[in-house]
Amino acid sequence: MLKFLNKLSVKLCIFSSALILAVIWAMSQRILDEARNSLLQEVTARTDSFAQGIREAFTPTLDPFTLHQRVREMSQEKGIAAAMVLGQDGTVLSHTDPEKIGEREASAEAESAEKAQGVLTQRPGAGDGSWFISAPVLIGKSRLGTAAVLVTRASLSAALRDTRRRLTLLAAAAFAIGLLGTVLLVNWFTRPVPLLARAAREIGEGKLDARVDWKGSDEIGLLAASFNEMAEGLRERDRIRSVFGRYVSRDVAEAVLKESHALSGENRDIAVLFADIRDFSKLSLQMTPEQIVSMLNDYFSRMTLAIQTFGGSVDKFIGDGVLALFGAPVRLENPAEKALRAAVRMRDSVKVFNAERGLKGLPQIQIGICVAYGPAVVGTVGSEDRAEYTAIGPTVNLASRLEGLNKRLGTSIIVSRETCDAIGPGFTFKEHGEHQVRGWQRPVAVCELIDEKPQGREA
Repeated sequence: MLKFLNKLSVKLCIFSSALILAVIWAMSQRILDEARNSLLQEVTARTDSFAQGIREAFTPTLDPFTLHQRVREMSQEKGIAAAMVLGQDGTVLSHTDPEKIGEREASAEAESAEKAQGVLTQRPGAGDGSWFISAPVLIGKSRLGTAAVLVTRASLSAALRDTRRRLTLLAAAAFAIGLLGTVLLVNWFTRPVPLLARAAREIGEGKLDARVDWKGSDEIGLLAASFNEMAEGLRERDRIRSVFGRYVSRDVAEAVLKESHALSGENRDIAVLFADIRDFSKLSLQMTPEQIVSMLNDYFSRMTLAIQTFGGSVDKFIGDGVLALFGAPVRLENPAEKALRAAVRMRDSVKVFNAERGLKGLPQIQIGICVAYGPAVVGTVGSEDRAEYTAIGPTVNLASRLEGLNKRLGTSIIVSRETCDAIGPGFTFKEHGEHQVRGWQRPVAVCELIDEKPQGREA
């Protein structure tokens, strides 16, 4: 056990040390980058001030002494490799290097600086690590010349030398403290690891009676207790799987656990809700497959939450549609009323869904919701290898067939007359009369659900 513990401790210490070192290095580089950018911004601001400060050397006539003094002072500023002042024709009037005075600065950066109307930062060459920062010397609207400074990688490095040294010392101290803390923590926390490993191996071999004999009030003790609870849960899960392995619905599994005959076929009055996305085929042409799947997952999550909030159970997802049952497998009081409340919640959820997508510039959707209430056969249907709990009958068919009528009437929530008659006065409806529905010999009377308000029906 001690040998195993030592090997694990060494591995964890090496990994943790490497991680700490990588984090410290990344943070140091980030701090240096920020310091360099801050210094460049400071030099840019000083260049503008430099251009304004040397105007006095141009009036009433050019004063070379004052000009050279200002250039020498600017050259001594932190991070600056050289400073210069160019005349209107590009001639060097003053320079950190006296030998360049009187010459013409013919670089592309100087030509760009002479044309610029404000402060200009340029990168000469191809990644040589230097910056050419310039600003016009103006009196009123008259341009007298151009002030410029050259910042090199070496000048920046020299300016940041103290910062780099302090960071190195801090990094070394942080690494030493982190390494020491890692060694102590790893050796402390890995004490029960062999016990957990052995118990996990037994669990993997199917020995679900494995336990970790470790007690404590700290996180390790909690981990051991949680492992034992997990093992107990696996034993319970194994028992449930052997009996209910064919079922995927949580409500169905709970119903079977309570009653052995809960999923056998029976007649029951239920409310069936069907909702789908309008013009989904056209909408899908505007999105990539990944966007379609992401949108549907988000949409179905919201619809499922609305359905489950009022006691409903999602029976199945059919393409872009969702079929939900209220009153099966779990019996509900007033299933029609709960289905209508879920429909209103779904409609409101889609409004929020569309608002969020609108802010992201994504296509929005419209849905149609149909609710039917009446008798149906509910139970398990399928083969020995695969089965599902579902509902069968005219009520289910009517809920799905009403969608075509829903779209034709321009309504968002449409319900059958039986559904309206089965609930109290807590909703506002609008009568739409009788209409022919595919598969029904007689016209079907329908109503539009307007809102959840204690008002009567609106003709």
